[in-house]
Amino acid sequence: MLILCLLSSLYFVDQPYPHMPVHGVFNIDLRFGPDGGILGYINIGIWDRLGLGMSYGASNLIGYGDPDFYEKPGIQSRIMAIEEGMFYPSVFFGLDNQGYGEYTERYNIRSKGLYGQISKSWMFLSIAIISSAGFNYCLESDNGFDAFCGVEARFGSSGALILDYALNMNDPVDHNKGYFNGALRLLFDGETYFEFAVRDLLSNNVNDQQFNRTVKLGFEQSF
Repeated sequence: MLILCLLSSLYFVDQPYPHMPVHGVFNIDLRFGPDGGILGYINIGIWDRLGLGMSYGASNLIGYGDPDFYEKPGIQSRIMAIEEGMFYPSVFFGLDNQGYGEYTERYNIRSKGLYGQISKSWMFLSIAIISSAGFNYCLESDNGFDAFCGVEARFGSSGALILDYALNMNDPVDHNKGYFNGALRLLFDGETYFEFAVRDLLSNNVNDQQFNRTVKLGFEQSF
């Protein structure tokens, strides 16, 4: 499968990316948000088709005022049920209770909860196209079914352009437009990446966290 041999984040921008560290590989992501928040992830490949991870962070960690630490760490688990073949997609199932933004009974942007996704990759000249779509059931206070998708165009081993989208159905704190995000990711030495993302391009959120920017740093290594 093409994407398993390429350094990747666990997410396109906000939506799950169809990748996991293989056995004996771990990755660490740091996400710097628009509210002075920092969110850190660590994920480990238990087997080639099973990854487990945790995340934790706080809003207002950078800047004035007291930081607002999340009440509990997030948990990520991902299983590749079917590996991609020439004529059929890969299939993933996962659990992710880490959302984004402030937490008051729920995250400002809800976590995925339980989800399933399919993914297919193609090569066009020297560009790798990785696409994915999935459904999820959020486990937070405003729970419900949702759908999401993402696509990445990777240019060799140096960088990628990324888009993702979630319908964000039945959420009382949005404008029913869905969350649309884009990012530029730069890759270094096959082990490290830097990402600059623009989020909520449709101004879907009803609070002050509409169109915003985030930065991510990622590292992948074996042990």
